[in-house]
Amino acid sequence: MDIIWNALFFQRLLCLAIAYENIALNKQAWERYPWKNEMLDWGAQRAVDGRKSNLAASGGECTISDNGKSIAEWRVDLGNILNINRIFIQHRTDNFPWGAKNKHAPRFLGFSVIVSNTTKKNDGVLCFKDRNFTLETIPNPINITCPNFARYVIFYNNRTNRPFPAGYSKYAYNELCELEVFGCSKFGYYGENCSIPWYENCQLGLSDIKSGTRQSNIEGIEGQQCNKTHLLEIPHGDPDDLSSILYSFAPLFATLFVISFVINIIFTIRECRNKLRFKNQNKSKARNQQRVTADIDIHEKVDANTEYQELTEVKTTDNSIYDEIKL
Repeated sequence: MDIIWNALFFQRLLCLAIAYENIALNKQAWERYPWKNEMLDWGAQRAVDGRKSNLAASGGECTISDNGKSIAEWRVDLGNILNINRIFIQHRTDNFPWGAKNKHAPRFLGFSVIVSNTTKKNDGVLCFKDRNFTLETIPNPINITCPNFARYVIFYNNRTNRPFPAGYSKYAYNELCELEVFGCSKFGYYGENCSIPWYENCQLGLSDIKSGTRQSNIEGIEGQQCNKTHLLEIPHGDPDDLSSILYSFAPLFATLFVISFVINIIFTIRECRNKLRFKNQNKSKARNQQRVTADIDIHEKVDANTEYQELTEVKTTDNSIYDEIKL
């Protein structure tokens, strides 16, 4: 049991050390046309509350926009310009199997995801625009890779240009049960554990969150070369604070736990072998003791039984007892 718990703990620690975090969780959200009845609690905040186990309107975990609108728009404010890796979307299903027969699939078709440093989608970068999905092929949930720097993540859909493609709903809807943004919560850092700081010559928005490579920079230095200059002093990105230190030591912690885990397995196996050997020795001693006890009991019974007599030599000199056999 100790081995199982240690394995689970190490697995969890390793995931925390190398995975990006959901930087949209419980952040401020907004939508263009919220549902009019506020008592139903289908507001924009539901899409970033961290809950997505009940995908029905009655579950209280989904954002649902108003009916009869040609535009659906929703956004989350990350609170700062942060390094984004990917975006996860879980759409409403009403807890029925997802596919062409699900009545919410037509409402999901044609959506877009934009990241921006302002609240205006036209100022941002298009991460994804659905132009090819059909009722049979649109996935739910869906992961969208979008390595970029941004403060706002915008979900957008419209039904303004008729005729609509086959399968599209008549009106536009925002039915997000959860939208998660995975990236670095510290402004000015990149890498899988978000522990590597930016460098001063590199422009925002032109980077790879894993490697830190920039496509262009202020002084015209290309690619990896912009990582060879001095550190950029960035607000909220002080590498000496506690969280930065912990992130930087995450690989070391993971290595130490691997070593500890292996040593624990070795000692556990050795302990099991010793217990088994001791148990076998006890069984052998018990069997030998039973044999000795049984032998002693037999001798004691023979000595104590008066019916047994010792055999002695029979001697006689009287020949008269023998009869001569005469032929």
